[in-house]
Order: sequence, then C-alpha cells, then structure tokens
Amino acid sequence: MLRLLWQEIGFRRSAIIGWGLGLCFFPLVYIGIYPSVADQMAGFADLEIYKAMGMSIGTFPDWVGSILIIFMPLVAAIYGIINGTGTLAGEEEDGRLEMIVTLPLPRWQIVTAKALAFVVSSILIFLVVSLVSMGVFLGIESQIETEMVGLDMFRTVMMTWPLVFAMGMLGMFLGAFCANRRFASMVAAAVLVVSYFGSNLSASTDVLEPFKPFFLFTYLDASGTAVLEGQAAGDMLVLLAVGLVSLALALVFFQRRDLTVGLWPWQRARVS
Repeated sequence: MLRLLWQEIGFRRSAIIGWGLGLCFFPLVYIGIYPSVADQMAGFADLEIYKAMGMSIGTFPDWVGSILIIFMPLVAAIYGIINGTGTLAGEEEDGRLEMIVTLPLPRWQIVTAKALAFVVSSILIFLVVSLVSMGVFLGIESQIETEMVGLDMFRTVMMTWPLVFAMGMLGMFLGAFCANRRFASMVAAAVLVVSYFGSNLSASTDVLEPFKPFFLFTYLDASGTAVLEGQAAGDMLVLLAVGLVSLALALVFFQRRDLTVGLWPWQRARVS
C-alpha cells in the first residue's frame, strides 16, 4: 500500500505544481494591489451585489476573507472534483484501474491510498499558497493599517482546506457510485455551485434558510473576524466529517463495483 501511495503522489506532482502556482494568483494580485485600491473598495462596501456574493470589503481583513476564504477555495474545490472523480471513475474509463486492482491489495487499501495521495497533494498546494500569501502580506504590511500579522494570513488560507477535502472525497464517492465519470463530475460540480450560491442567498432569503446547513460554504466564515481569530472549530469538524463519511461511502461502493461495465450499484451485468 505504501508503494502505491508513493506512486499516486508522484502522479500528482504536476497538479501540485500547477494548481499551487495557479492559486497563488489570488494573493499575488488581489492582496498585492490592496494598498492602491483600499480607498475605492471602502466606497463599494455597501453594494448589494457584493453582499449577494458573500463579500465584505470595508476593511483589509474583510477583503482578505472575501478573496481567500470565498473565491480561492471555490477554485481549489475544482481540483478536488477533478481528482476525486478521476481517481476511480476516470481511471476505470482509461483502463488503468483494471491493472491496479490486480495488485495483491484489497480494494479498500487501493481507495485509501488514493485518498491519502489527494490529502497529501492538496495540503502541499495549500502550504505553497499559504506561504506566498504570508509573503505578500509582509510585503505590503507597512502600507496598510491592520491588526493582522503574517501568521493570520497563513492560517486563513490553510483553514479553507477542509472544504476542498470534503469536495475531493465527495468526488471520490461519486466516482465509485455513479455509472461513469461524466455523471459523477456533473453531480459534484452541481453540489459545489449550489453550496456556494445557496449559502450566500440563504442569508438574505427566508425560503432557503432551512436548507442552509446543507450548503458546504455555510461552514466557511468569510468575515474579517474569522481572518483575525480563525474559523470556528465546529465548522471545520463538519467539513472534515463530510469528507470522512464520503470516503467511507467510496470504500463501500468501490467494494461492490463491477469494473469496466459502467453500471450503477443496483445493476448487474447480464450474460447474453
């Protein structure tokens, strides 16, 4: 299993570099330009469109929360979906999974190795972005007035990782459950989009209020207070629990899956 885990991490080397550098766009651009746009942003703080998107830009911590807690994990979750659905369903369609299951390993170890590889790769990506974010902040710190310190910026980025973990494991479960990768990706993408807009709209729409606990972005606090003090432990535990439950379901349904036939779990191949 350790050999498979190391191999899976190696397969994700390009993704770690590419997604890590790509996500650095957010702190390099949006945090780096803040000193030059701070006055203008303060004037836009009350616009309804920003409120509908869950953004608050009145202060620097609010600005950081609106960019690094809302938009960056939204983009990073796409990596979770691509990795999660591609790990099982995608490899099955490519014919690679057939070779892997011939290894002298039980199926649960194969799924676990792939899940751990995703955890390692995604944490490495977030470490890169966190360090870059802290570096950018230290570079502009003398130009702004804020209570934040460098470690606040580092922690802000790292504490958005549980949402990406939840989406990655959800994608892996859907990859094991759904008949093909395309459908699994569609469902995972729908969950992500609905979670993002649903959590924002539920704050201003009474109709959606009862459904708020089902939206994953509900458990990410993008306020300036969260940037300064960190995310609520209970919210982080919910996201981690969603990821772990999804992983458990992936283990169960991959154990039952008939490879290469493209069937749902309740279907059985017919011999003609």
